[in-house]
Amino acid sequence: MNSSLKRFIIAGFAGTITVLIITIATYAAFFHEFLGQFLELSEETIALISRDPVNVGTMLMANLAHGFLMATVIQWGKFFRPAEGAKAAAIIAFLTEIYFCFSQYSIMKTMSLVSAIVDTIMWTVINLAVGAVVAKILRPSVDVEN
Repeated sequence: MNSSLKRFIIAGFAGTITVLIITIATYAAFFHEFLGQFLELSEETIALISRDPVNVGTMLMANLAHGFLMATVIQWGKFFRPAEGAKAAAIIAFLTEIYFCFSQYSIMKTMSLVSAIVDTIMWTVINLAVGAVVAKILRPSVDVEN
């Protein structure tokens, strides 16, 4: 396996682990209760539509997809410096979260406008770290000139 492919695979997994850990920590520590106050559905309805327990396998698959999406964007764009990777990942995260949250808000009552905005901001900030980690790993050994 060549070193570029090896770095790409490691970066994808590192992005996965980074996004998973920071997201869980952020939601658990700061935003779970805050976002809870903006629910439009009753507790009974939420209990009916929520998985208990969470399906860990599909959660890992979703985070793997995100980690490798960020690795792909950073590799293709050659954003190998951590600040460049952070910026690229934050922009991609912002745009995809706007799409997801505001589509969901427009169709279903699973989130309010406030929670869609806060979730988008939080996801963008989380991905600053993801992009920096992925870029650091993807950076070739020889200094890259832009």
